[in-house]
Amino acid sequence: MNFRIDRVNSELQKSISEIIRRLKDPRITSMISVLEVDTARDMATAKVYVSFYGGDPQETLAALKKCAGFIRRELRNEYRELRSVPELNFLPDTSMQYGEKIDAILEGLKKNGAD
Repeated sequence: MNFRIDRVNSELQKSISEIIRRLKDPRITSMISVLEVDTARDMATAKVYVSFYGGDPQETLAALKKCAGFIRRELRNEYRELRSVPELNFLPDTSMQYGEKIDAILEGLKKNGAD
């Protein structure tokens, strides 16, 4: 990956976390962690992977998607040196479920191998 893109991803991750923390949307009832930001090479779009603790994850994700324009505007005010701030696409992080699935498969193989 490009060093500049990596730097932008890191800075966007920190800033988006701060902006989400300041949101006053009543639909956001869970604690939200921004785990990763993956910006496209042309800086037009960015995938924002978030995890939720508590509350309804589907409702919280929908609220974040509705607030994406506001968050982007706040980022534009903060990063004036960027030519354009990428369009934000919020996605749930599924790495924990994927890890649990792999663990279950490995446990199943281990049990079948012991027989």
